[in-house]
Amino acid sequence: MFQQTTVPVRKRRTQIEPWVIGFIAFTSLIVLAVCIGLIVHYVRYNQKKPYNYISTLKFSSHQRYPDFGKEGTQNYTKMSQAIETLVSKAFLSSSLRRQYVKSQVIQFSSAEAGVMAHMLMDFRFPSTTSPQAAKKIVTHVLSTKLKANTLTPKVDPNSVNLTGINKKQSDDYLNSCCGTRRSKTTGDGLRIIGGTPAEEGEWPWQASLQYNGIHRCGATLINGSWLVSAAHCFRTYTEPSQWTVSFGVTVKPGMERRTLKKIIVHENYRYPAHDFDISLAQLSTPVPYSNAVHRVCLPDASRTLKNGDAMFVTGFGARENDGMSQNALWQVQVNYIDSDICNEPQIYNNAISPGMLCAGFLEGKRDACQGDSGGPLVSSDVRNIWYLMGIVSWGDECAQPNKPGVYTRVTAYRDWIASKTGL
Repeated sequence: MFQQTTVPVRKRRTQIEPWVIGFIAFTSLIVLAVCIGLIVHYVRYNQKKPYNYISTLKFSSHQRYPDFGKEGTQNYTKMSQAIETLVSKAFLSSSLRRQYVKSQVIQFSSAEAGVMAHMLMDFRFPSTTSPQAAKKIVTHVLSTKLKANTLTPKVDPNSVNLTGINKKQSDDYLNSCCGTRRSKTTGDGLRIIGGTPAEEGEWPWQASLQYNGIHRCGATLINGSWLVSAAHCFRTYTEPSQWTVSFGVTVKPGMERRTLKKIIVHENYRYPAHDFDISLAQLSTPVPYSNAVHRVCLPDASRTLKNGDAMFVTGFGARENDGMSQNALWQVQVNYIDSDICNEPQIYNNAISPGMLCAGFLEGKRDACQGDSGGPLVSSDVRNIWYLMGIVSWGDECAQPNKPGVYTRVTAYRDWIASKTGL
């Protein structure tokens, strides 16, 4: 019996006609070209280019210019917020709502039959928009919106005047204002003891006071030539020539370095008491303002705080009680604690005088520490402008329960600062 062998039948390969191959290739090239064109169009028309302006707006008010003409005062804040809100609403309710970034009052000046607000305005236009076209549409939109405005303050729509500036010029204007910063901090609840390092430009008014090259205390820049610190920082060492100052987020190397020309300790400070724990130090030469180094705002003597208000304290101090100072700047968010609470028997038992304030948490864990003395405790207003509210002064160890940090209350010494510096 023979086994039958099956011979496989070879299938004939289907051949694609040349014209079909050509058509597919041509169609693929067309699709690729369209995709590339769409990408180029999207990038070209959606890539944003910054446009910065310095502008002037004339307005009328029942208040006189001197009522809000001084930077940092509460009246200045209220009028600035009113103007900024008016301008923001104008752009956000217009065709420029996607191009508008922000506006900020940087100065007021007196004008005939009114007051002039000087503002920075920032926009992001498609890169295809010419500077002339951008300026024209911004001016037109703002003037048109101001004509329809019925709210106060009443701004003259014909007074709108814009001048284009570059980013460096815009930064220079901002840095000349007090209390502005490159805000990155969100407040993660960590303390300086084991907390988070600050980045350049976050707290540009922070300074390190160094005696014979060694960090001793913190200080705060209040204008190009003056620092505020604690009186106890100069209790032993009072010779200005032995002190140096560095600015920036590291003690060494410092972003800027200066020597001291003059030290002024409050006349009523008497160690070991903690009252009148405030001092001033004059730099040998003024420090130039930059993104990384510029001044904080000084508050009105009438500015108040509410229990629980969020604040920040910064410094190069120790990260544990009796520890060593740090080369890098650290930061912590703390809360204001009303003096009535802080004076309770289990806390500081009536040791908190009107010239002091408490900040921290009654459960402890977050605090300044040794080496942070003299440094700033700051809070921001509704415009995100920062004010020096306290100076690191004293406390019962660091971050202990029922022992929050105690600070010199700057508003209590506002007139004293003005009498010595003119600020």
